[in-house]
Amino acid sequence: MDSEKWLWPSENMDFEKVDNAEYQVEVKWSKKPFWDYKNLSYQFYNCGFQVFNNVIESGHDNVKSDMWFLTGIFMIRQSMELGLKALLCRTCTKKSEMQSAFEKCCHNLSALWAEYYSYNKENYLTQEEKQWLEEYFISLELVDAQSDMFRFPFEDDFLSKYRNKFIDNVDVANNLLQAFALIKKCIECGIVSPDDSFDNNLKPEFFIMASHGIGNCYLWQSLTDEGFHVKITGYIAVSDFIFKNKELHNEEKLYPLMFTLRNALELCLKRLFYSRVEKGVSKHDFFSKRKSHLIKKDLWKNVKPVILYYANEQGQDTDIIDIVEKQLDVISRIDKNGDNFRYPTSYSLEYRINNRLFDLKNIYEFMRALLNFFEGCDSMLDAIADYESEMHSYYSGYY
Repeated sequence: MDSEKWLWPSENMDFEKVDNAEYQVEVKWSKKPFWDYKNLSYQFYNCGFQVFNNVIESGHDNVKSDMWFLTGIFMIRQSMELGLKALLCRTCTKKSEMQSAFEKCCHNLSALWAEYYSYNKENYLTQEEKQWLEEYFISLELVDAQSDMFRFPFEDDFLSKYRNKFIDNVDVANNLLQAFALIKKCIECGIVSPDDSFDNNLKPEFFIMASHGIGNCYLWQSLTDEGFHVKITGYIAVSDFIFKNKELHNEEKLYPLMFTLRNALELCLKRLFYSRVEKGVSKHDFFSKRKSHLIKKDLWKNVKPVILYYANEQGQDTDIIDIVEKQLDVISRIDKNGDNFRYPTSYSLEYRINNRLFDLKNIYEFMRALLNFFEGCDSMLDAIADYESEMHSYYSGYY
């Protein structure tokens, strides 16, 4: 039995409590940006590689192929962004240069690579490898320029091109891994392991389409839930997988695990903005806050009245809502914008989390319980919306 599915928010849960020695992780950055960005890059890569490996070995498992795989794409893409930023930290001689480069390039891999090469200090790739990587970045940026396509529901422009098509999971994964291997070659000053050797038979393309869905990712998005189901299922399942994975060390897991859990939580809250109930989020708040990353200030503030109203209508105990609010206060304080566990530093190279102990088990159970609560809220509101619709249809016959 998957015990995590039965976790529920309670007063005795403590995100910051450290009492499980085998799950203890210390965050202690070196304060040397190159090394810190490099290490986090490898951590995201290792987790993403494990996800890809599990998905592809599972064969024809639709949930893994269609949902887990998308989360894996984000993790490898994130590892590449961190790796490129590590290279910039090594080549920039001044802190102000690093800050300027980070702010100018943001998540754009092509821009980060061009900025790194513009310093003309390092040249660890062959001309063939360099050309392959640059063409690959261009192909990737056409699909996911802002590093958000695989975190949130697909946008209309994306769906107009790719809806109901299949991408070849093996080919897409191999190209992502090769792109990271070339960045890693630069990080390691030209040293390459046999597993990372360059394959010039791979075409520098991000999306490689397939003619069938067996073992491949079907790019679909339900019209009834605005695409949240695929992303939420993927991020929660990958979080479960990372936490339970025995091939990853606790230190490798912490930041990728916290990010995937926090992103899933943000997705769950945003999905409630789209609830079809009559007393849902107002149109003004829907359009002004639905894309915010602020879990407490913008997202919870607007969905809490909806949950509270219908809980009272059904005579349910509302004490749990107070518990959830306190727990969201903790998440908001530790990771307000959803990027504290995505990068070692801010754009200004400020270390926001450092010299702290965390307990992976307590963190996981704390976050997983919140996710179960919001999944339950979504199911409750869906059932109520169906009932309200039926009542409207029934009584409209009398007028």
